[in-house]
Amino acid sequence: MTATLSRDVEAQPTAGDRSGRWRLRWLTRLLRRHSAFLVLILLGAVMRALFMLSYKPAFWYFGDSGVYITMSEKPDLMASPTRALGYVVALKLLEPTHTFMSLILLQHLAGLVLAAGIYALLQHRGAPRWLSCLAMVPVLFDSLYLTVEHYLLPDQILTFCIGMALIFLLWNRKPTWWASGTAGLLLACAWFTKPTALPVVLLVGLMLVVRWAGWRALTTYAVTFMVPYLLVMNWIGDRQSVYGSQTGIALYGRAAMIADCSRIELTFEEQALCPTKHFDRADAYFWTSPPKQRYTAYTPEGAKLFTDFSKSVIRQQPGDYLRSVGKESLAHFIPGFRLGPDNDCLRLRWTPPDGFRDTLTVPNRCYPSQARGDFQRQAADPKTGSEPTAVTGALFEYGKYVRLIPTTLSISLLLVLATLISGLRFFRWRLPGPITPGRIKLDVVVLLFAGTGLTLLTVAIGMYEARYAMPALPLASIGAALAIFGLTSGRVRQTPPEDEKEPDEEGATPQAS
Repeated sequence: MTATLSRDVEAQPTAGDRSGRWRLRWLTRLLRRHSAFLVLILLGAVMRALFMLSYKPAFWYFGDSGVYITMSEKPDLMASPTRALGYVVALKLLEPTHTFMSLILLQHLAGLVLAAGIYALLQHRGAPRWLSCLAMVPVLFDSLYLTVEHYLLPDQILTFCIGMALIFLLWNRKPTWWASGTAGLLLACAWFTKPTALPVVLLVGLMLVVRWAGWRALTTYAVTFMVPYLLVMNWIGDRQSVYGSQTGIALYGRAAMIADCSRIELTFEEQALCPTKHFDRADAYFWTSPPKQRYTAYTPEGAKLFTDFSKSVIRQQPGDYLRSVGKESLAHFIPGFRLGPDNDCLRLRWTPPDGFRDTLTVPNRCYPSQARGDFQRQAADPKTGSEPTAVTGALFEYGKYVRLIPTTLSISLLLVLATLISGLRFFRWRLPGPITPGRIKLDVVVLLFAGTGLTLLTVAIGMYEARYAMPALPLASIGAALAIFGLTSGRVRQTPPEDEKEPDEEGATPQAS
């Protein structure tokens, strides 16, 4: 005899079937719940795809891109007094692809990953989904951010490393040892890419001490940063490099802008550095100086002379220095703030062009120039560049108006100030609403100093440059979102929503035993 099962028994789902259906329902709910995030990421990816298809292979920055490529072509790494080595290593690693598009693709993907990290952090902290999505928008759609991502420049790597390091550290109330170690390694990469990231390293270390993440986390952070740092500094030794003694070159432009050599005291050698022309851009004072004078800046004696001149001017003209720094700093916070004709051309370099064809040579072209293929060290000739298309025309118009960095930084600064004074009483008055939790206050302060503080530092020791605010954009977005969350509720979601919980075999939600 052959035993048969009844239809009811045959139709009864197995445990595996129930588990499979639950996973499908869970995935469907998850996608529906985060549909806004997925739409924004998709739109951000579309924008980056349009850049890659319309501006092949990459944007070229005269004076910087070619230097990085030339350095990458040398068999061994060599310390440079003008350029850091992080981007050179990236170019060396991707040189076998024989196209700049491989590097540009990674830079665009880094922007998408950073935006997703912002959303994940805010969701983990319990912020509403609309607020988490809003915080992603500047990183996904700011035209300057998109344009710099498409340049052969190290700014996107710097921004990614700093942004992801802060995301790891702010994920938990007290950073774990592996999160601290990952942050230390990321910040080491950021410093290797641009030494201006060093203040962020010190700030993060101070945050770990204040919050007291524990000896294990603090030690891991210190080791993962200090080991690469010491290895690089030991390899450089006493050679002139951007990692040590070349800050005087950048500071010289800032001092030369305000130097009134007729009323301050300078040594005979320092007087030779007094400017004879006026420029609206600080870097123009160094690059237009006599070649012999420029070359001496890369020697130990010359570097000391430039630094001494800058310090003497700033010490004797502190008011002029502060006014100059303050005026240029406003351009990072006020949309459309104009600093002068010399800066107008520089601003246009961060606008996607309507086409590459131009009668001007590359050095005189304000809009982005085109890189050649095959890792060549020269830019493409604008006279043979591509003609405008409907897509490039639309991107050109988009780039002129969608500048979100100044607005984002301003809003973030105001919200951080509101967060700091929330709950403080002034003559029996305080801000309405709930008191912002202390953890959020500390977090927004760290984000403010790491992002906005680093941006202002580049103005104080160098010059205003719109792309220098790029690392501040993701940090300002996170800081603003945390401030809004803290000022409106301050609550952290402790348990997942009901529809995230797995039903038991009977279809009911499992209960704690």
